[in-house]
Amino acid sequence: HHHTHHGTTNAVFMPTVLKFNADAIRDRFDRAAGYLGIDGGFDGFCAFVDQFNAGFAIPKTLTDLGVKDANLDVLVRDALNDPSTGGNPVEMTEANTRALYESVL
Repeated sequence: HHHTHHGTTNAVFMPTVLKFNADAIRDRFDRAAGYLGIDGGFDGFCAFVDQFNAGFAIPKTLTDLGVKDANLDVLVRDALNDPSTGGNPVEMTEANTRALYESVL
């Protein structure tokens, strides 16, 4: 919708998505962080993602990425209709999807 680079947009969302899914993924990421040699389990992994993004100058928000007039109604509708949304560890609803977008604007 906003002609942003797909991978960069995913990186902008990643810290927020990790926190959003924390209760459902914490145990798995605690183990994965240990396997990857990242101290601090889930929280350490989140810090690693933040540092990784900073190292590549990834914007922290969609606004910083250049998104103006996000039209959340359309973005939320399309996100909920995307087949990949069903694989999210936390069930996506209109309310929590809108909140997720709002938190990265």
